[in-house]
Amino acid sequence: MSTPSQNTETVRRYYEDAVADGQIDLLDDLVAADVVNHDPLSDDTLTPAEARGFEGFRRHVQVFQKAFPNGRFDIHDIVAEDDRVVVHFTMHGTHEGRFAGIDPSGNHVEIPSMVRYRVDEDGKLAERWQVTDDLSFLQQLDLLPDTDELLAKPA
Repeated sequence: MSTPSQNTETVRRYYEDAVADGQIDLLDDLVAADVVNHDPLSDDTLTPAEARGFEGFRRHVQVFQKAFPNGRFDIHDIVAEDDRVVVHFTMHGTHEGRFAGIDPSGNHVEIPSMVRYRVDEDGKLAERWQVTDDLSFLQQLDLLPDTDELLAKPA
């Protein structure tokens, strides 16, 4: 069984090395074969059933990398206890490919998120839940008015 410190390192390697640096082959070492991604929003063609398992997870990462080829993560906190790891980060990148059903905008975005993982007994990511500031994301893509404009409208 892996330690909380090892689990923290797995999550860090996932974001910094596998996703941001494009070392997609690291997913074999970091992600369980039967992984469940509870938030597969990256690809609007990916059904919930297809999001389960390693290949669906890999596809989720590949869609993100294509949509944000310069995507990087500023990790603010990683907290681990037992088999759970929570990471708080801000993703920075330019929206250059289709993502979550949204055509490329060319806009630079900064998206704060929190993600909780369950790590299995082999030290691999087994489950993933994500909470993202979707309002901010859509505003940065110019799909919604900014918050000041929304609040200024009469009810």
